[in-house]
Amino acid sequence: MAINYLLRVFFLCLSIVALSGTALSAQTVNIQVSDIKSSNGQILLAVFKNEESFKSEKPEFRQVFKKSTLKDGKMQLSIELPEGSYGITVVDDENSNGKLDKNMVGIPKEGVAFSNFYLSGMKKPKFGDFSFQLAKPSAQITCKMRYF
Repeated sequence: MAINYLLRVFFLCLSIVALSGTALSAQTVNIQVSDIKSSNGQILLAVFKNEESFKSEKPEFRQVFKKSTLKDGKMQLSIELPEGSYGITVVDDENSNGKLDKNMVGIPKEGVAFSNFYLSGMKKPKFGDFSFQLAKPSAQITCKMRYF
């Protein structure tokens, strides 16, 4: 009886592990960043899951990229994310201080870009403007840098 119970628990645990691995498998997101003006500094990438996290500037995931692969104002970045809805922001952190520098009225002093969305005005976009659904094994995202 004890062996039967242990076998059931073992197979239950094995099933849970197998199913959770499929549901949470990572997808590759390739990000083409263009119009980068300077080879100084670094690129900051932030991934947001919803409007609240974007408004509060609390990303789900952050990564810093060196500009060593920068060529003709372009860089190809790659990250892994589970399936879901996301929005990506990219900052050209020219002084490598790890944040987006702004002037006294809040206008960015460094380049900014958003996933599949070009910021044409002065207003900060809403999450829905640059969010995308990740459901395929890989996705190609474009981010065009904007300087003010």
